[in-house]
Amino acid sequence: MITAGQYEVITRTADATFVHKKVIGSGGEFAIVSLRLEPLPGGSGVQFINEVTENLLPTRFVEGVREGIQEAAKVGVIAGHPVVDLRVTLIDGKYHNVDSNRRTFSFAARGAFWDALRKAEPRLRSGSG
Repeated sequence: MITAGQYEVITRTADATFVHKKVIGSGGEFAIVSLRLEPLPGGSGVQFINEVTENLLPTRFVEGVREGIQEAAKVGVIAGHPVVDLRVTLIDGKYHNVDSNRRTFSFAARGAFWDALRKAEPRLRSGSG
């Protein structure tokens, strides 16, 4: 159970890339997401910045990344508290014309978020979030 007023924050910038690749019958699932997490002052919440152009990663996949980050930030890696006060920047992504969709990018974004979060030296904080 999450204690009211407990949050996880990061103390340093960290990058991570996550590959979501799964073979299902004759098809599959594929998405690669690279994120950068940066700490922000208290009360900033979770900010999302997209640095990837539409020709590199279509908007529909970027929306999947945004959704994945929102879900991942609900549960941190220390004690399962929400993660707050950070900027998450989408710095790269790769897709497959057949095997990629919004959901695969949501999965990849969650994986990249949690990998970067572990590298970003998270800490517990009490407060209003």
